Formats: sequence, structure tokens, C-alpha cells
Amino acid sequence: MKRTDRLPRILAVVASCCAVLLAASPPISSGQEAAPAPAAATADLLQSQPFDRITLLDGSVIFVEPVSPRPLPPVEMPKPEPRGRGGRPMLPLEGNIGLPGEPNKFQPAESRKDAPPGPETEITVHLTREAATGRGDTRDFKIKRNHIKKIEYFEEILLAEGERLLRARNYTRAFEHYLRVQQRDPDWPGLADQVDALLFAEGKQALADGDVSRGLRLLRELHTRKPEYPGLLDQFASAYSGRIQRAIELGLYPEGRRLLHELEQVAKDLPQTKALRSTFQDQARARASKTGAGSESERLDALVEALRIWPSMEDLEAEYIKAFEAEPTLDVAVVDVPHPVGPWVRSPADARVAPLLFLPILANDSEEAKRGQVGGQLAAELESTDLGRRLIVRVRPGVPWSDGSRDVSATDVARTLIDRCDPRNVGMYQARWSDLLEKVQPLDERQVEIRLNRPLLKPSFWLDAPVGAAHAGVDGRVVASPEGRRLVGTGSFVGFDSTPQSLDLRARPEGSGGSPSVKLRRIREIRHARPAAALAAFLRGDVAMLAHVPPDQRARLAATPDVRVGRSAQPVIHVLALDGRSEALRNRTLRRAISYAVDRKMLLEETILKGPPGEADAPVDGVFPRGSHADAAGVKPLGFDPVLALALASLARGEMKADAIKLKLEYPAVAEVEAVVGRLVEAFQLARIEVEAVPLPESQLESELRAGRRFDMAYRILRCDEPVLDAGLMICPGYDAPPSVDALGSAASPRILQLLLQLERAAEWPTANALALQIDRELRDELPVIPLWQLSDHYAWRSRLKGPSPTADRIYQGIETWEIAPWIAKDPWSSE
Repeated sequence: MKRTDRLPRILAVVASCCAVLLAASPPISSGQEAAPAPAAATADLLQSQPFDRITLLDGSVIFVEPVSPRPLPPVEMPKPEPRGRGGRPMLPLEGNIGLPGEPNKFQPAESRKDAPPGPETEITVHLTREAATGRGDTRDFKIKRNHIKKIEYFEEILLAEGERLLRARNYTRAFEHYLRVQQRDPDWPGLADQVDALLFAEGKQALADGDVSRGLRLLRELHTRKPEYPGLLDQFASAYSGRIQRAIELGLYPEGRRLLHELEQVAKDLPQTKALRSTFQDQARARASKTGAGSESERLDALVEALRIWPSMEDLEAEYIKAFEAEPTLDVAVVDVPHPVGPWVRSPADARVAPLLFLPILANDSEEAKRGQVGGQLAAELESTDLGRRLIVRVRPGVPWSDGSRDVSATDVARTLIDRCDPRNVGMYQARWSDLLEKVQPLDERQVEIRLNRPLLKPSFWLDAPVGAAHAGVDGRVVASPEGRRLVGTGSFVGFDSTPQSLDLRARPEGSGGSPSVKLRRIREIRHARPAAALAAFLRGDVAMLAHVPPDQRARLAATPDVRVGRSAQPVIHVLALDGRSEALRNRTLRRAISYAVDRKMLLEETILKGPPGEADAPVDGVFPRGSHADAAGVKPLGFDPVLALALASLARGEMKADAIKLKLEYPAVAEVEAVVGRLVEAFQLARIEVEAVPLPESQLESELRAGRRFDMAYRILRCDEPVLDAGLMICPGYDAPPSVDALGSAASPRILQLLLQLERAAEWPTANALALQIDRELRDELPVIPLWQLSDHYAWRSRLKGPSPTADRIYQGIETWEIAPWIAKDPWSSE
């Protein structure tokens, strides 16, 4: 008997076995299909071996390995061969003997055997293995197609399960089922439609849940697959409209335009899209028309703001170019502005801006400067007598104050020098200058006599401070109108407006102190609370200059077209200042624990630079720049030893009889500082030193420290032009503060304070240099501050600004020759 003749009986036996195995299972309703075999019922479809489910005409269900081909061709019912009496094949009417010249139609019985059946009529199957034992029937079975009621392919089972999960909003699992179908057959019928439905449903749900970014990403993927999907464009318009309107309300116009561009890529002709474009254009025109008959500066500002709302407006752009050429303006992105501005230098922001507003008495220590042959200073001549204890300053004539009231006189210089000795004038007071000065008096309108207790090592260090007007108030301002008071200065620029968020400087119409008139008419420093925002504004083109480039962004900006990067002549030193007025920080053991807890090299390279260090980037063992004349040779680098730090901190707690050490670390909002402060706090916590980090604007922090305010630890960024003269302020922030605040008590090491006081009274350079070297050697062990690292300081500008130097002592050096061209940042896609 043929194997195919035994198939019905074998299938009956298999069905009987399945019935016995399932007898203990709960009964199912007549509307349900037969329960699956254990191997398929219990296994996860994503983990199980592929199988197909076949339902026979009698309702029996068998699980087989995937059949082939997939899917099977349509069923073809077998056609019986016509037979005559006795079951013999019928002969054709014309007979089976061909005529002469024709082929013979006679076929022997052997040649009339049936051809092998195809998948249209019969398939070969192999039963799946049991899940528990991994064994199965090794035999192949043949099933006639007309005996099969239904066949469910594994891909169809996966799609059905995915659809069920989709209705249950389990989108991740549904996607996994669809992904397995794609792995088996990317072209399986219905797969693409199911994936489209999943993308639409999940994207729509994400939008409803408020996850707009994810929802739009899914819908954009669906748009790429099937742009005409029903309801897709309406979802796009609804989602984008809300985000664009929100961006407009917050003034985030570049973000709003980017979103509008994305919407136009998929639904350009929708009414909502056209209405949003009109909203931008209407707001731009409204902003441009607000000033009316205002000043040239106000008109320029209005046009700039209008074009930042919608840059592609040719009529407004033409007006902007005309207004800019009449009022060339330099916009600078900063993280801090001096506020208030005055005739003093008590923070890095003051040091940056003061030279633009005020001329010093003496620009430098060259003989040309002392003879008055250098521009940008008030002294026409500096005469020194009595072994340097008596100075005569002759004031240059024809240097007017910015309010036009009169020229600078000897009275102005004398009052400034006296104000620096008045402890009540916290902004200008200098304790060291008060100790130096014996007497100052004007001899006449143009001459000032300065008597000193000891000679000056470097006169320009003491005579380069801003000089304020004697007829102005203590803040350097005079009453300009009933509405307010105006800052009076002698520099190339005058303070026009100052707020905590911006500083507006205007060029004076005439030269100042013999200096030529500047080509720039305005400088606007715009403060960004976050360093990343300042960088973003520069990259967008909203500003032409970036005052400080984060160290990890140097290479990126240097490789950016249309951008130039410059470097300060001197590196900056990063230290942790310690207040010796705190009982805990007077403990030398604790200071050593803090130092040993810091891995300087790792933090510098991995957190701040995020790459290999440059030539000037390195850990430091003191407060003086590496390679300077005060950098002592042979001083060992400060080590990193977390175990020793933990032991020293424990020993310090015992010495102070304290259960815990809690300190506050105040730090400036500068990019590299923000990046590393968290790591420093973690390092201190490992040593069981609890530290709370508190951010502050750099100018506020530095000015308060210099005024003698109490603190625990403060992260400081120091610039050192002359180590001998800068040592005191670098080690003790309140070194020049009034005596009433006990500023010298903030020096955590009495030994270092003793050396600083000796250095202050040194009358000769060899003695001063020797003391500076001694301070550098002993600072490593005394640790009145915690040295961290030194970094080269960089700034950047757009190529439309001509004049900045690749290397400069200060950012605005040589600004008298700078020129700038009009330019508005365009969207990247506007040229498409």
C-alpha cells in the first residue's frame, strides 16, 4: 500500500493523541478553535521556533514546521481522467492510431502514470517538536489541499498578535512582532500596512501624551513610507502648529522657523501652514515699524530684531544695511556684564570694559609712556624724585569728559587717588594703595604731586586704574536729565545703558586723549545666563563676537567656516580659594585632604578639555603661571590619593572634634567650571567631606570676595600679569578689602600671609622675586588655596569683523581700528 494511502489513518491517530493530551484542559466554546499544541501554546512567539497551524476539515489542529512555498498557491481540485467500462481509459473518437505522417497517439500503460502532485493539490509537512522534550516525529507526511480547512502561517500569527498588541497600546511589543516578520520575509503581504498603522497610532498617542518630539519623529517616518496615509497631514498640522505658536510666544524664532520648515516639507499647501508663515512675517513687520521716528540706533535695533524674526524679507534687509552702515554695531556674547559700571576694577567684567570708558594715568612703564609719547593715557609726563618716593604727574591737556563739561584736570586725578584710600568707598578702596600713599595734592590745574611711603616697583600697576570725574558722584555719574544719571568717562566709548542683562556703549564723536575716533559706533555686550546659550547665539550669527570660548569647543570653532579664534597672551589659573576665617579651613590637615581628593590630570583632560591638553593647558602646583619668573623649579606636582584624602579628612574631624565636615563651594557660571564642579563635589564626598555647590555670576562672586565677604570655598579664575604684584589678590581674595572685614584673616596659612606682607614691602626687584619664589615653594605644603590647573583663554569672532588680534592682552585691544560689515544670519535651508 502506498504511504499516501495511509495518511488519513496516521492523521487520525495524531488527532486522537492530541485529543488525549488536551483532555485535562478546560473545555472551550464551540466558537473557539481547537487549543494549540503545548509547544505553541506556551511559547512566546518572539522566542519560539517558527511554526504553521493547520486546521483539517474535521476540526483537528496540527502544528507543523513552516510549509513551503510561502504562501501556498491556490487550491486546485484534482480532475479525474475519463474512463470507459471496466475502468479502462476511454479512447478518443478518432482513435489513438495516427494517420500517415502524424505522430502516434497510443500511450502504453506505464507512460500514463500520474505526474507528481504539486503544492496546489498536496503538501508535505513535518510535525513541530515538543517544547518539553525537544523531540518530534522525524517522518514527513503528505496532506491533500482539499483536506485542509485553514492554514495559518507563522507570519500571519505574528501579525495578528501584533495587531492585538497595537489595540492594547503595547507598541513596543507590537513592533517586535512586526520586526520578526520582516526578518523572515520583508515582502510578506500586510506587513507594510500593519507597520504604517503602528507608526500612526504610536505617533498620535505620543502627541496626545505630550511627547511631541517623539510623536513627530514617528509621523515623519510614516510620511516617508506612505505620504498619503489617511489623517497624517492633519496630525502634522495640529502638532506643529502648537509648537510653532509656543516658540513665537517665547521669542524662540529660529526654533519656530525650523519647525515651520519641517511642516512645509510635508504639508506646504495646508491653510495652517500658510497662516503660520504669515504670522512670522506680520510680527517682523510690526517690530520693524515700532520705533517710528526714533534714533538711528533704535531704528537699527528694531530692524535687527525684525530680521531675526523672519530673515528673508528683502525690503527690511535693505533698510537694515543702510542703518547699519550709519551706526556700525558690534554685538558680543558674554556670560556676565559689569553691573553697575563705574571707575573701578573689581571683577573680570570690569577689567574687560573699563579701558573702553576710562583712560589710565599711565598706560605702561616704558620711557615713551613716562614722557607722554604714548596715546591712551592721561599723563603728559611722569617725573620721579626722592628715590621714587615723590611723583609728579602732568595731566595731558585737551582731554574732555564725556559730558562735555570740561577737560580732565589735576583735581580729577587727585580725587581718584584719594578715593582709593577711603574704606567707605568699597568699590574703589585698595588697602595696599592706602598703605603706600602718604600724600597727594594738585599743584596746579595740570600737575599732581604724589608722595609715597616707599618707592613703586612698577608705577603703571598702580597708575593704570580708571580715573573718575571729580564733579561726578562716588559712582562716577552725573545728573544728565530729570530721568536719570549718566556715567562720565574719558575713553573712546561712553556708557549709554547698563542693565544686569546687557551693556550698551556708544562711541564718542571726537577722539579721546589724542586717540583717533573709532570706526565702531556701538558695542553691545549681551549677557547669556548659560554659557551654552552664548555659544549658540554666536553660532547662529546673532552676535559677531564670543568673549570666552569653552575649552572643549576650541577645535570646533576653529574648524567652523567664517569663524576666527584668538588667544589671550597670558593663561588663566583655576584655584579653589579657602577662607581662613572658617575654623575648619584653618586646619591644615583638612586642606591637605581636599588637595589629595582631586585628580587634576584626569579632570582636566576628560571633563574640561575632553581631549589632549594644549601647550598652555596643564595641572598647576601654585597660583603663578607655569614658566613665569615666579614659578619655582623643582616643586613636586600635587598628588592624587583618594585613600590618603579619606584618612586625612578623618584625622581632621578628630582634631576639630566634629562629626561631619560641611562646606559650601561657590563657583562662577562659566562653561568649564560648570562642567567640573560636580566631579569635584563627588571627589570630596568620597573623602567624606560634604560640599554644597552654589553658582553665582562671575562678577558678583569676584567683587564680593574682593570686598572681604566671608565664604568657605570659592572657585576662582585668575589672571596674572605680574606675579610679584598680583600674588596677594590671587592667594587672598580680600587682600585689598577694608580692615573692618578682617580680610587678612581669610588667609588660611599664617606663614604665607607673612611672606605676602614681606613681599608687599620689598623695595627692589631681586628681593621681590626671591620672595615670590619662596611663596611658590611653600604654597604647595601650606595650601592657603587649592591649585587646580591653568588654561589658555580664547575668544572668537566672525570674519565680517576685521581687526581683532590672534593674540592679545585683553579682548578689546586695538579696537580703534576695528571694522564690521552688516550681516544677518539666514536659515540654512533659505538657499534651497
